[in-house]
Amino acid sequence: MRFFFTFVLIILTAGIGDAERIWINSITVNEHNMTWNYNETFTGADSIEYRMMIDKVLGNNDSYIGAWELLNADKDIRKNLRKSIDSEQDVKINNETSGVEVLEVESNLSIGTIGNTHSTDTVTNIYSVPYRFRDSVLNAGSIWFLGQAKSPVTIVMPAGIDVVNISGMNNITRNVTNHVEISGYFKEITKDRGEISLYLARNISNVMISEINVTNTTALNTTEPLTDVLSKIKTITLFVVGAMIILLVYFFKVKKR
Repeated sequence: MRFFFTFVLIILTAGIGDAERIWINSITVNEHNMTWNYNETFTGADSIEYRMMIDKVLGNNDSYIGAWELLNADKDIRKNLRKSIDSEQDVKINNETSGVEVLEVESNLSIGTIGNTHSTDTVTNIYSVPYRFRDSVLNAGSIWFLGQAKSPVTIVMPAGIDVVNISGMNNITRNVTNHVEISGYFKEITKDRGEISLYLARNISNVMISEINVTNTTALNTTEPLTDVLSKIKTITLFVVGAMIILLVYFFKVKKR
């Protein structure tokens, strides 16, 4: 498995069975960085299998999950996710990984996991991986993501860029405001592998609107200053004339005395 599948591999080797789970991806792309968040949810019998796996492989196999066992699981998932990404980068810009840097791996395992391994209470884990881009994504022609086949994903792109084509995604929903937001599912390439490519272009409409606004502003500025100058000249002239009259009246009064 590609992401956080260390647990699933452990389940297989431990003989517990392959647990199904709800796996949700949320990707936010900014001009010079991005964050990939994952929500992983186990319910019912799957939450039992998840707890038993932790207790058997990372704990003391006493049918109870303690805080130290959850801490072991957190440490293990961080280490193996980073190792997985280092072995095969999951983000490419213009079909290259050299300009993409993984900063760290963050995880927040559910405190509700602590307790009896046979509990069917829902377990929701949250993972987050921030990335940094060497160059502005606004100048990129494409961005590519590697994820779990058939898992839902939402990708939020920064303002100033259009998504002109999409491949590797099923059930696509596109929402366009001042930026593009795309939702769908990773199309299955193999059982556990999905790849999404977004083909990008600079947002020409925004550029044109900006140019029109600049032109209109320039046109207004060429006429408005002339009116302002004439008004100021008139005000100054009246002030000077009034001041001269007052001075003359005062001068003649003093001279008369």
